[in-house]
Amino acid sequence: MNSEQKQLYEAVRKWLESQGFQVLVTGGEPSIVVPVADVLPTRVHMIPDMVGIKEKDSMAAIVEVETNMDKILEVIGKCMVWKLFATLVYIAYPLEKCRKFSILEKLGLGLLGVSQQEVREVVKIMPTQSGELFRVLELHPLDFSKQTELIRLVKGILQTEHG
Repeated sequence: MNSEQKQLYEAVRKWLESQGFQVLVTGGEPSIVVPVADVLPTRVHMIPDMVGIKEKDSMAAIVEVETNMDKILEVIGKCMVWKLFATLVYIAYPLEKCRKFSILEKLGLGLLGVSQQEVREVVKIMPTQSGELFRVLELHPLDFSKQTELIRLVKGILQTEHG
């Protein structure tokens, strides 16, 4: 994690909290390690930059924070794995570097443009009118049991930190 990324975490944390989420910021540090070997055999685990949970709604949100636009494909790859674990998955970039990538809409990924003063949803994750979760072609749908386990892990960590 570089210092430019670190500056974005606080704004994104506040934005998620304003959306009703309890938030765990890892910044890539192993405070939460998510096992992924069953879905990604080349990796044992992954560490999300930020996880928000809404326990009463059984919903999780994961945000990957990046500052280097050259890493967009790497970040999209991570986020596609996170879609198995969380209802909402976002990429966060500095606001001045954000461009609307139409492929993110098709993949069901949100894009947050972040400055110290604001977080703007450059690409929104839109629910459909037909009752489906999102208007995207789901390459691999959300695994609700994985999301439930992620919520349980984050809740335990947050209770330890605040309790």
